[in-house]
Amino acid sequence: MIHNAKDLSPDQKLAIESLLGRPIAENEQISIRTVTPPDWLQESWNTAKQQGLEHLTMGEIDAEIATARRERRQRSDQ
Repeated sequence: MIHNAKDLSPDQKLAIESLLGRPIAENEQISIRTVTPPDWLQESWNTAKQQGLEHLTMGEIDAEIATARRERRQRSDQ
């Protein structure tokens, strides 16, 4: 279902703007869809939580990825 921004309650508008990170215009149309994450992603989230990794910052995640890529390159160069 599609909703017109002008027809939203102030609370609904505030919630959507908070999610988008920007104000919405009165002439915008809003559609919300929910999806169930695939099993592999849910399992990954559960594993991260069990290992206490769910609170990593984006900087920490980027550093981990960079390290893994660097190690992979070093192994393939050998």
